[in-house]
Amino acid sequence: MSVELGKSILATVVLLLALLQAISMAQLRGYLKFKLIPLSAKSLRTWHRWGGDATLLLTLVVALICLTYVDYYPYHWRIPLHVALGSLAALVMLAKLLMARRFRQYLRYGPLLGAIAGLAVLGTFLASALWYFWSL
Repeated sequence: MSVELGKSILATVVLLLALLQAISMAQLRGYLKFKLIPLSAKSLRTWHRWGGDATLLLTLVVALICLTYVDYYPYHWRIPLHVALGSLAALVMLAKLLMARRFRQYLRYGPLLGAIAGLAVLGTFLASALWYFWSL
């Protein structure tokens, strides 16, 4: 397996985790009419927190792989987009984690940060992993 394939698979896992994060928070906040995840609210909150930690950790692993093992050519338009969105995703997830754990007075911005992080993960996936899978 090539490094690019491994990175693309990990990026796909990050996207799936981000999607589960969005679904779990939407269910917790009552935005869904039915339960997609069959857990109690307390268990779902715990899962959301651990899922966010795992998503951030895997995002940082993918970023480390990008920085150390993958050659890139900056003349293609998707590379700067990939770098910007990936950096934004990691920074916003880290800010959200710090807000939830240390600066709880700013929790009202949690949904906004979560949406930004999720969209940044999706954009990063589209500019990297999907591009790789499409070019196979």
